[in-house]
Amino acid sequence: MPIDTVASALAQGPRKWFPRIDGEGSAAVGPSVAGVRLRKKVTVSIGEPVAGGSWTVVPVTWHATSIRKLFPVMTGKVELAPVDARVTRLTVCGMYEPPFGRLGKHLDDALMHRVAEATVRELSYSIAKRLHRHAA
Repeated sequence: MPIDTVASALAQGPRKWFPRIDGEGSAAVGPSVAGVRLRKKVTVSIGEPVAGGSWTVVPVTWHATSIRKLFPVMTGKVELAPVDARVTRLTVCGMYEPPFGRLGKHLDDALMHRVAEATVRELSYSIAKRLHRHAA
């Protein structure tokens, strides 16, 4: 869809495009692995969209609602950029610092980074579907 159409859908607010978010700013995030959904309840903070030229960026941060010391805080963004007059690229990216220092880094390298990547990939697909539905 054209960038203006998708950006207008994004401007309708996160309850329209962020999957599984409630009125309190809580959501369930996580990937599906072998058909099994692995979801963690998080508190999501979504900033105001920032437009610059033909692109739009929305800052997003989340943290676990329980056992917070076991899970990192994810800080990222949702970005819209035109590919051409009829196609918009949606990018979801973020970063986090694994908890537990060196041990956490080893666990992240061995497994958790792949879970985080799968979570962001699933989130981007879900956002794209919701934006398309609200823009159509």
